[in-house]
Amino acid sequence: MKRFNAKLLLFGEYGLMVGAKALAVPFSHFKGSLEFVSENAPDNFKNSQLELDRFVSYFHHHQLNKNMNFPLHLEEIKKDLERGLYFESDIPLQYGVGSSAALCAAIYEHYGNYHLDLKEVKDKKNLLSVLKHDFSVMEAYFHGQSSGFDPLVSFVNRPVLLADKQIDLPPAQLKTPGYSVYLLDTEVKSPTAPLVRLFLDKMKDKFFEERFRSEFLPSNDLAIQSLLTGQTRELFKQLSLLSAFQIEYLQEMIPAHFRQIVGDLLGAGIPVKLLGSGGGGFLLAFVPEGVTFPEKVKSLQVT
Repeated sequence: MKRFNAKLLLFGEYGLMVGAKALAVPFSHFKGSLEFVSENAPDNFKNSQLELDRFVSYFHHHQLNKNMNFPLHLEEIKKDLERGLYFESDIPLQYGVGSSAALCAAIYEHYGNYHLDLKEVKDKKNLLSVLKHDFSVMEAYFHGQSSGFDPLVSFVNRPVLLADKQIDLPPAQLKTPGYSVYLLDTEVKSPTAPLVRLFLDKMKDKFFEERFRSEFLPSNDLAIQSLLTGQTRELFKQLSLLSAFQIEYLQEMIPAHFRQIVGDLLGAGIPVKLLGSGGGGFLLAFVPEGVTFPEKVKSLQVT
């Protein structure tokens, strides 16, 4: 069946929940697809089947198809589960690169009532909003709350920009002149839902909320603008501000054993920021041209 790429939420983590701009890109290094059990099936396919069965039961019990623009064929999924359906994926779980997003995209592709060719639809922005809504309903099963943004990226397999509730598709290839992007492996898994709850609790504190809205959100939006327009100097200025903010105000989202590393890298001119909710998984590092990334930090180069 069709394979769906992982995703990288470059900007918009947490801010996405309070109206910030967000930019995410598909990441073809990791992929996932719905398959039927065969001789080549991985040993853990039963875990995937169990999760799919729970997803279907959750959707059915809460009658969530009523909230979908394009409802899912739940009975068809159940029948295929009996035939050996599972999700085959090399996307790391709880690592911030969209394992649940790719799964939602795959389910929607094969079991949704969606029969439109995105390339032929004239009103793409409206359709993208419709799809994003459906994905928010689906992915909430995994995270408790979801914007639907991540599965949309995997589904359309294009960079997606969310700005002022409008969805756009920037150029298919985002260039990074003058710098490279790395994923730093914290070697710690981290579920999203508890961190989302922690952030929402933080937003109840007036001091934190004011700092977040007056410092984090403007830098987030300017960083996106700078990346899309190729303004590298301004991008690194805003990245440094974002990194410093997260070190000071969102340090719970940075694994304890990585906080010193993040601070040291920032001091060396390499800003590091959360990738999604944080807490573990991968972190994003932006490395200026001419600066050597330290080999002692386990990493994966993106660009």
